[in-house]
Amino acid sequence: MLHIRQFDELDSTSIYAHQHLEELNNFDVISAELQTAGHGQFERKWYASNANGGNIYISIIVKPDKLEHLNELTRFISHIGAKTIKDYGLKPCFKYPNDILIDGKKIAGFLAESEFIGQICKGVIIGCGINLNLDENELKNIDIPATSIFNETKKRVDKNEFLNKFLSNFEKEYNDFLINGLRGENIC
Repeated sequence: MLHIRQFDELDSTSIYAHQHLEELNNFDVISAELQTAGHGQFERKWYASNANGGNIYISIIVKPDKLEHLNELTRFISHIGAKTIKDYGLKPCFKYPNDILIDGKKIAGFLAESEFIGQICKGVIIGCGINLNLDENELKNIDIPATSIFNETKKRVDKNEFLNKFLSNFEKEYNDFLINGLRGENIC
């Protein structure tokens, strides 16, 4: 069962998770209303705002027993994100390895970072950034073409409702993923 640890502001949910990995449990979720130093692949800065109803800035901690599909974890969480975004009437596509796009504009990014001691996996931190309510002016602060669910639908997204759907989808599919790897529908 997922357990959410909520913060008003963090430099990064991922940084916090790395610093506290020993004391965090399998399925702990670190969530922040605002991140001041969020990052994606290659340490690219992730623009964050909590205006207009907020966005998703979380890290999910997993401590898997089975490691054979670990290299597919970023694609798996991207699949979960796309599935949840699709519920809002949008048509998400993947930009592998870790982005979700709507009509060529980035709406979400995911990053799985593993920590090992020798052959033993201490845990995996799955960082998730999903643009829910960024408006057109805020999207101009992002250095690549980007969008949000609000920008596409003109409807505010309830952050807690979205987060619950996203985490529920993750929880429903994670054990099957650990056993069978990534499978299922191609979102695009």
